[in-house]
Amino acid sequence: MTHEKYHLAARLIHWIMAAGFVFMWGCGYAMTTLVEDDSPLEELLFDLHISIGVTLLALLVLRIAVRLAKRPPPLPDSIRGTERTAAHLGHAALYALPALVIALGWAETNFGGHTVQWFGVEMPQVFPETGEDLQDLSEDLHMWLAYTMLAVTAGHIAAAFKHRWFDGHDIIHRMTFGDR
Repeated sequence: MTHEKYHLAARLIHWIMAAGFVFMWGCGYAMTTLVEDDSPLEELLFDLHISIGVTLLALLVLRIAVRLAKRPPPLPDSIRGTERTAAHLGHAALYALPALVIALGWAETNFGGHTVQWFGVEMPQVFPETGEDLQDLSEDLHMWLAYTMLAVTAGHIAAAFKHRWFDGHDIIHRMTFGDR
């Protein structure tokens, strides 16, 4: 078993992004399901959702750069076959899905004739304003891929705990701080 940890920058970004996405799932659900349409609270939640999304995009780019610069520790040799493949595919999905979800959120905003704002700072219009059909499609894809990412994340967490408590190889410590 390896006792090697991920680079400090990777661990920090991982946990900041984890907290950010927990907020995003809760905020997204609240603003589309629980909050009255066109209310000041809905507007605030949308603004926060978009701003945190832009922040998460920047963190994702930084996380990819750190991963390319600082190779992650290898999986324990005892993780083999299908589990090893699933671990690699799951990690790839946890890079690809956030990128897709954020891009679709940006598209939805631009297709609706709005500019993405990061805490009041206007961001570039990446997608041309093209109307309600593309806005509705990007909104649906944004939501369903966000739910897909939530399911992959739940699987990721479950797998980490399974390895710790059922398989006896504590890989969770690789992404934590301090000594075990």
